Amino acid sequence: MDIKTPSNPSRKATARVKNPLPAPTQCHHCSGLVRIGTHEEVYGRDYSDWPYVYLCEGCGAYVGLHPFTAIPLGTLADKRTREARKSCKLPFERIWRSGRMSRTEAYKWLADKMGIPTDECHFGWFSAEQCQTAMTHCNEWLSR
Repeated sequence: MDIKTPSNPSRKATARVKNPLPAPTQCHHCSGLVRIGTHEEVYGRDYSDWPYVYLCEGCGAYVGLHPFTAIPLGTLADKRTREARKSCKLPFERIWRSGRMSRTEAYKWLADKMGIPTDECHFGWFSAEQCQTAMTHCNEWLSR
């Protein structure tokens, strides 16, 4: 049996990831070295069949990996960025769950509002500042 790990990822799973980000080697928050870690190191226990993260040895920023790949789900996030990503995603989800836009249409709308390409409109890629901008646009839409 061929055991899958980030150093031996699934070719099928890797091929399924559209628009993959490169694996981080240096933290954009503190310039620290980044290595593969596990959910246990971050959360105290493993949470899935693919319990891997990219983890900064300097400041502890981290990001998960797409299942059975070595591809990061987004960019490294410190506590401030993680909190911003969580809080801005809720109003965005309210928009597409309202049924007035599909999820795809909502991402296109938000990308247009933020002046970024649609294929770069991922909450896991946003900085804390971009999250604030996204939340402002979403809340304005929701309050009309």
